[in-house]
Amino acid sequence: MVSSGNDLEEPKFGEFRPGDEERVSDLIRRMSGEGEQLRLRDKSPAYYRWMYGENPSGRAIVHSARHGEEVVASFALAPKAFMIDGQRVVVGKTMDMFTDPAWQGRGLMGRCTAAVFQQAASAGIPGWYVTPSVNSYPIFTDRWNYQEPFSLVYRLRVVPPRLLRPRLRLPAGYALEAVEAFDTSVDELWQRASKGYQVAQVRDAAYLNWRYVANPDRYDLLTLRHHGRLMGVVVLGWTVRRGIRVGELMELMHDPADMETLRLLVRAAAARAGDRGCRLLQAWSVPGTRLDGRCAGPACACAAAR
Repeated sequence: MVSSGNDLEEPKFGEFRPGDEERVSDLIRRMSGEGEQLRLRDKSPAYYRWMYGENPSGRAIVHSARHGEEVVASFALAPKAFMIDGQRVVVGKTMDMFTDPAWQGRGLMGRCTAAVFQQAASAGIPGWYVTPSVNSYPIFTDRWNYQEPFSLVYRLRVVPPRLLRPRLRLPAGYALEAVEAFDTSVDELWQRASKGYQVAQVRDAAYLNWRYVANPDRYDLLTLRHHGRLMGVVVLGWTVRRGIRVGELMELMHDPADMETLRLLVRAAAARAGDRGCRLLQAWSVPGTRLDGRCAGPACACAAAR
């Protein structure tokens, strides 16, 4: 049942509380517009229980407006651990900004966001970021003065049908394995990989297992070893966009100087995407960076989407 914004009783504001997973899930699923033509991620109550309550970097800060037993507006900020100039820093990622259409234009979101930002600052979180939608972009930049230090580009690689797809062959000494979870060898790989970046989100075993194993969504986890040593990790998800099944390169971790591992990881991801019935393999990258150049090059052959 959806309440009417014309009711006389004003909504009540407060922090996320037990049982709100179902209410937030209901609000977001009604407004997401997903269906057979579009499916981006899980939006079940289990997802919000995992995202808001089980993050190894800390519980999410969530404030909502309630009308009776319904959540009619909600906003969240999740802690994320980054390495910045060699120092570990916890910042916030803002997410899930939704107001029931019947309640829009009444200042509900302004009160929710103000409460979230104040609580985050009081908790010592020094700043926050967002990957906005087209609709929310002007709100973040104009109303809250978010800065855009870089842009993102979608890169796509066409996945041939099975009969036309060449068999994945690995050079001598390399072994590709599908795993159920990441062990501590990922921590050593992360230490090697992170040295190549001034700013990077921490991708140790604790984070990766929370993000991709505990997550109610399902992912393919692949590891590449050379004579037993872990050389790289790739995580593949999948979405539906305009009715087309698309493989998503969620993680691509390796020593930045190791071009051979990068080439093999992307080829392995494309092969697995094809096995999952995907017609495209997609990744985000930052134009002008070393990784973007390599994604566009012959090793990966991922063209920028237009």
